[in-house]
Amino acid sequence: MSEGHGQCFVSVDDNIVYIKSVGAFNLEGMIKATQDIKSAVLTLDNNSFKLLADYTELEGATPEAFDYLDDFNVWLNKQNLIAKAVVISSAITLTILGQQVPTRKLQNDKNFRTKDEALEWLLQQD
Repeated sequence: MSEGHGQCFVSVDDNIVYIKSVGAFNLEGMIKATQDIKSAVLTLDNNSFKLLADYTELEGATPEAFDYLDDFNVWLNKQNLIAKAVVISSAITLTILGQQVPTRKLQNDKNFRTKDEALEWLLQQD
């Protein structure tokens, strides 16, 4: 197995899972990132939760990494996810994400330019 590329920082505060993705992800990097996110979600003991993903420093991902992310979203869609706010500044990355991760369309998912706007929207979701 090759070295993972890309970094993902995950934390939980109350019922919100915070994710910050940095760099360009290969498959191994995406596997590690999704394992970390899954671990955070599982700490919530099947309680409802919200997710805030900061992709402002995301540089992209390989096709295999995007496939794995789509598979992960299948799992995420089976959890008690109330809403997902995505902070993203690159229109190109957003377009690619939409094309490569179609399972996002099944989520209460909204894109934002700033973390403050994303958090404000998330806090209004029930």
